[in-house]
Amino acid sequence: MIEQTLKLIGLTEGETRIYLSLLELGTSTTWNITKKSKISGSKVYEVLERLIEKGLVSFIIKNNVKYFEASSPDKIISYLEEKERKIELEKIEIQKIIPELILKQKSAKKSEAKIFTGFEGLKTANEDIINSLKREEEWLSMGLSAQPESWEIYFNKKQIERAKKGIIQKHLINEKYKSLYHKRKNLPHTEFRFLSKELEMPTSTEIYANKVLIFILIPENPMAIMIENKEVAESFRKYFYILWKLAKK
Repeated sequence: MIEQTLKLIGLTEGETRIYLSLLELGTSTTWNITKKSKISGSKVYEVLERLIEKGLVSFIIKNNVKYFEASSPDKIISYLEEKERKIELEKIEIQKIIPELILKQKSAKKSEAKIFTGFEGLKTANEDIINSLKREEEWLSMGLSAQPESWEIYFNKKQIERAKKGIIQKHLINEKYKSLYHKRKNLPHTEFRFLSKELEMPTSTEIYANKVLIFILIPENPMAIMIENKEVAESFRKYFYILWKLAKK
């Protein structure tokens, strides 16, 4: 348990073994440290140097011999606080260059198709819709007969976020799937129409901006396929509005 926790905060296996050995040995030479930690003598000095840099080990010299000693375990908190401070500074520096990185990404040639797998992949794909659209832009959705309840809870929360942002959603769903309609019908900027019961399918097709996203909502192996192409998106958009006119209000 102790070893796992120390590794969790960023210590390597060698650093963990030497630090714990020194806690038990007290002030000690590298010979005793090597014997106790079972780490080769050629690596002990390297590991000790890293622990000294972290403030977890100190040393003194007696009669031209180096003796090492573990710092108080309380020092681990100081080490973590310093680590946290450095991460915050790194975040500030990264934030400064994010606009430049985004420009580089935009200038690169984008792939026209992406695949997202697992429920986490579905969430990432769904976030792209909300992040890509602005107020009063349209998100067209068609299909979807049912989905696991836990997924529905997540997507319903995201629909609230979408509505607050002012994104318009027009949703064609199967007549059987009234539970989703009742949970979302009162959200602003939201319209529903219903497809025939015979058009039941475990997929949902989302059309937004210049993208088409197909959710395959099979609990055992969910995935989403994103196609980024203006012409494809426009053709799906035309198809959606043909069905929209034919669907029941």
